[in-house]
Amino acid sequence: MGEPSSLPGDMVSRARYERALKARAEAEALLEEKSRALWEANKALREQAEALEEAVRSRTEELERARAEAEAANDAKSGFLAVISHEIRTPMNAILGMAAGLEESALPPEQHEMAQVILSSGRVLLDLLNDLLDLSKIEAGRMEVEMRPFDLRAFAADERALFAETAASRGLAFTVEVTAERALVVSDPTRLRQVLSNLLSNAFKFTREGAVSARLTVRDGRLEMRVTDSGPGVSEAQRRKLFHPFTQGDPSVSRTHGGTGLGLAISRRFCRLLGGDLVHEHAPGGGACFVATVALGAAPVADRRVDRSEGYEAEQILNARRWRVLVAEDSQTNQKVLRLVLKPFDLDLRMVTDGAQAVALCRTRPFDLVLMDVNMPVMDGLAAAAEIRAWEAGAGRPRVPIMALTANVMTHQVSDYAAQGIDAHVGKPFRREELVQEMARLLRSPS
Repeated sequence: MGEPSSLPGDMVSRARYERALKARAEAEALLEEKSRALWEANKALREQAEALEEAVRSRTEELERARAEAEAANDAKSGFLAVISHEIRTPMNAILGMAAGLEESALPPEQHEMAQVILSSGRVLLDLLNDLLDLSKIEAGRMEVEMRPFDLRAFAADERALFAETAASRGLAFTVEVTAERALVVSDPTRLRQVLSNLLSNAFKFTREGAVSARLTVRDGRLEMRVTDSGPGVSEAQRRKLFHPFTQGDPSVSRTHGGTGLGLAISRRFCRLLGGDLVHEHAPGGGACFVATVALGAAPVADRRVDRSEGYEAEQILNARRWRVLVAEDSQTNQKVLRLVLKPFDLDLRMVTDGAQAVALCRTRPFDLVLMDVNMPVMDGLAAAAEIRAWEAGAGRPRVPIMALTANVMTHQVSDYAAQGIDAHVGKPFRREELVQEMARLLRSPS
């Protein structure tokens, strides 16, 4: 008696132990399964992250290659445009220069008219070239503006003089008015002149009778140029195409009046670069009305940077005495053109055909002014200017003004000239008045 009573308790304990053991084994198996699943999930995530990182790196490399290729293509395009521009401008300088000389000579009426046709057609071709180059620079994001003080009333007077003969020959009334508290304003006069000339040219192109007017108003730090005419006006359908490049409001316009449809598109982009806009407005009395606005820079405290050559009697300055002018120009034709253009003035002109000769001559005799071509054999104009500046500094000689007179007119080309010691730039083809004014400015205020 007594022993058998312990057996059920042992059996219960053993059963509990086995159940616990089994539960533990199951829990460990489940944990192992979950751990493995987690490890595999982490492994998959790592692989996905590595694949994603590789895809990003590969895509970044592709984008970097594409960007480098686009920049190289853009540079090649700019280089091509610069070469084409130079190669077209050089012969155009000879054509326009000789035609201008012929027009001024004592020709019979019939031949005089021929010379005028050559001159006007050449200028149309040059305007087309300039428009195409401007549009290319704008689209490449390389168009720059030059903010400087200028006389708004003189600016308006020049535009009035430019179109006065056209107005008179067609029997049209023509006025240019300025409303401004002060004549001196700060903007880019070169681009503004392109805009206003384009608007006036269009107004005269489409107006057969009546009037053309331009009103320039300065108000609240902005310049508004409003050009109106009494022509046929612009229809609603034409307005939608007005500012699209290579598009005329009416296809028949190109056949009737010529033009490429670039003028308004480029003018609007110039205005926007200058902080304004160019729009067409309804003209209550009929005709067309275009309004260009630009933001003006701060008025200068001093006017030391003002280009006063426009206010000077440039021709009187060139006639003041027999200025000694050195010309470095490798083209014999362009030398003839320059002699023809400067023939009205009694200048002591010395011609050389490369930069090395210009440097050598500057070392042996003084000059009042140097006109320097840039693309020349033996030594180009920029290297020659730099050598002249170095020699002046070393020898303690006064600084002779140097003007680049070249067919290289792209912004990135001109921007390098000052660094080489060049004081001014006049692009080919040039007009006599443009060249004379710049020469007068340098001779009056030698650097």
